[in-house]
Amino acid sequence: MGRRGSQMKIADIQAIPVSVPLLKPFKAAYGVRATADFVIVKVITEDGMTGLGEAATIPIYDEGSQAGVVFSIGKYFKPLLVGQDPRNIGLIHDIMSRTVKGERYAKSAIDYALYDLTAKSYGVPVYQLLGGNNRPVQVTAVFSASDPEQLAAEALKKKQEGYRVFKLKVGTEHEADVARVKLIRETIGYDVQLRLDGNEAWTGKEALKKLADFEPYRPAHIEQPVPHWDLDGLRMVRDHSPTPVVIDESVLTLKDAFRVSAYVGGDILNIKTARSGGLFPSLKLAAVAESAGIKPLLGSMLELGVGTVANGHFCAALTGSDLASELVGPQFVKKDILKVDLSYEDGCLVLPEGPGWGVELDEDAVRDFTVR
Repeated sequence: MGRRGSQMKIADIQAIPVSVPLLKPFKAAYGVRATADFVIVKVITEDGMTGLGEAATIPIYDEGSQAGVVFSIGKYFKPLLVGQDPRNIGLIHDIMSRTVKGERYAKSAIDYALYDLTAKSYGVPVYQLLGGNNRPVQVTAVFSASDPEQLAAEALKKKQEGYRVFKLKVGTEHEADVARVKLIRETIGYDVQLRLDGNEAWTGKEALKKLADFEPYRPAHIEQPVPHWDLDGLRMVRDHSPTPVVIDESVLTLKDAFRVSAYVGGDILNIKTARSGGLFPSLKLAAVAESAGIKPLLGSMLELGVGTVANGHFCAALTGSDLASELVGPQFVKKDILKVDLSYEDGCLVLPEGPGWGVELDEDAVRDFTVR
């Protein structure tokens, strides 16, 4: 039953640091990691209702850490927000932004939990608050820079499972990169998409040379080939490469989106809601991208179940793009932290039924993975 006429107030915000082992180390141009060192966030109302959020921090990749999220929530955000109505999501974002600069991952975890609470209070799935369930949540099969034989076997398995879009990390050792691209293309064939992600590995001139070696294998796009600050290099690649360019690490905030779209242009903008402060600011990022003729693409920080399902709802509601999302985080961990694991069918994430996110935490798993 909805609570339109009733009052809701935040009574508590809990931040639980967890370290969840990956099935195998994940290797990209920025480095290697073997665990998901994230934070599960609970926003609890005075009447005991709980909203779930997640901060998917990867310090080797971006500013923000597990310890920083726990500290900032306990020190700043909890005292600020206790007593606020969790349904006033825009107002709460204004309060957080005015009071604490940065801390995008902590803000995103709180944002997710607010949407979960708000949707639960009205008895609807979160996607109904965002515009509706407008499309299936198609997912990309993502591969790190791994052993060639293992890569080929995994790619073939994913294609047999119905995946139509594949993504490979490049930007490590170039000859090995080219060999992996060739191998995966020969394995999956040319009837499906193959995306490449450079993760800021090259200069503009280097990127153009290296992309020429990848072009025979028809990449759908190259993601962030140059460092995030090198807008001239990014524009050089976009102006001179036949391969479409995805802007990723160069856009973290709404101001970044305006500046980069005006100076560089672009083909595609990778929006990672965990990195951008949550769903509320990410809706604005998508609008800026569309206004500049840039397609929004929903990326991933390889979140656990809570973050993945939150992004799944965002993706289902997102219009202006038909690009497959990259919501594959639960596929990379040995065990997730949900009572019922998320499922994938025919290359799509299946959104659980029910109000809010439609999921519950496996509290035993959370306790097992809690960092003490």
